[in-house]
Amino acid sequence: MNALIWMTLILAAMIGALLFTTIGALLFALLLGNVSDRLARTDEDHRD
Repeated sequence: MNALIWMTLILAAMIGALLFTTIGALLFALLLGNVSDRLARTDEDHRD
């Protein structure tokens, strides 16, 4: 029974780490898109 509890804890930790990494990657991609969009807008403004 003790092994089953350890396996469940390890599995839960792995799933939590995967979710944390996925959310972090999505937020990082959104941040990069936002910065890139702002830089493109300022480039367009300076061309005028």
